[in-house]
Amino acid sequence: LDKGFTADKLSVLFSIMKSTHESSMVQFWPARRSFEYFKNLLLQHSVQRPPYSIGLFSLPDVKSITDYAATGYFRHYMLYKYTFTKKTEMRFSTIFTHTMSVAESFPAGFMQPLADAEDEDEKLKREEQAALSQIESAKTEVTMEELEAAGVPQDIREQVLSKVNDELAGMKTKLDSKLEEENSAMRERISELEKLLRSKEGEVKDGQPH
Repeated sequence: LDKGFTADKLSVLFSIMKSTHESSMVQFWPARRSFEYFKNLLLQHSVQRPPYSIGLFSLPDVKSITDYAATGYFRHYMLYKYTFTKKTEMRFSTIFTHTMSVAESFPAGFMQPLADAEDEDEKLKREEQAALSQIESAKTEVTMEELEAAGVPQDIREQVLSKVNDELAGMKTKLDSKLEEENSAMRERISELEKLLRSKEGEVKDGQPH
């Protein structure tokens, strides 16, 4: 992988491959699950969306890295899996004791129904929407009472009120426009990265590329 990467890019790439390998071997993942984990880590370092991700790698970098991983590590995945995993033996035994059930031993409300569980992505989306709603609903106008409390002379309050509110409205319009542009650019970049990674995902099957 000779692409003139800077030290920080090389460091992050090494960490991504190391984390992918260790997690895959410890949890005995198949090649597709391992590549999915690798893809998620790479996306988290290819889109500027703090604090959730950082745009360290460009689109050409992502293509080079996925080519490198698909034709190198994942081509020989079964070999790594055989070398770095141990034979696992499981033994089961049951002991009957006349005690109260596990569920009864917990405080009331400790165990919630599985139906009430929330997907992590949906939770993140809900929290982001709530944060955006708070920003959008933030106060963007000044009232006459606030000008009075600030000591603005009565004879110029109406002029000051109109001027200040016009400025605030203009600032809000510019901020909304900038946020929309950034969100649109971020969605486009994520779409490009996912399209690229999906094309590579098809090459990874049981440790052998097509």
